[in-house]
Amino acid sequence: MNIPEQFIKPFPSYEEVFYDELEQHKKYFLPICSINLQCVDPEWDEWLHIVSVKEIHDGCVGENTKEFHTRFTTEDTLGFNIIDGKYQFEAGWDYFEAETDGVLEDVYLQNETDYEARKQFFLRHGKIYPYSSFGRGFESAEALEQDFNDKQAAGWGLEYPMVNGILDDVRFITEEGQVLLEDYESEADAFDYTNLLYVPKDENGAVFTYIGFATGYYFQACGADRIYLFFNKELKKAVICLEYT
Repeated sequence: MNIPEQFIKPFPSYEEVFYDELEQHKKYFLPICSINLQCVDPEWDEWLHIVSVKEIHDGCVGENTKEFHTRFTTEDTLGFNIIDGKYQFEAGWDYFEAETDGVLEDVYLQNETDYEARKQFFLRHGKIYPYSSFGRGFESAEALEQDFNDKQAAGWGLEYPMVNGILDDVRFITEEGQVLLEDYESEADAFDYTNLLYVPKDENGAVFTYIGFATGYYFQACGADRIYLFFNKELKKAVICLEYT
């Protein structure tokens, strides 16, 4: 199931995703995919981005830095201001433990190295490497290619995400997306029964618009099971929520 290629950008550059403070955003985030909302509604000419974080390893991101949380940036939940179709992290950089904990340097390096190898694998083959690294980062695209061939020779199954081989869902168009709505009267109710710690809501308690989700561990050594993207047009906010099963 594909959406038109002009509406989706796998592995976008940092310059395409982040509005300012590029070096700081590069330090903490991993760009997964950009989506133009015209693929959902022709009148929504807005670029949004699914991004992950390098700090994922053990426990919740932000669980030990609650004094730096904001309304939309809490445990495993990251808020962004949207400016000209790009993101600006809404919280202070002290939200990330790496600001004060040097032990996380290896975690960041492993997740970044694995991400870069997977990006190069995609650029070579036009497809992602569709297996988890199980917390063991790959050093290069060549290492991924060898591992992919070994797995195929050993009879491993092969299944790619449903939307353009990158995303698992956009606005409930896939079977996995439809599962979110099963047995619930509204979209808002559906997300209250996921494993998400927080579901972003406006001041009236209305859930942000759900855009889609990706399998996080397809893009880094230690990744979330799902990376959800929510959006509020009036507030000009995007919120990334990490989920683990």
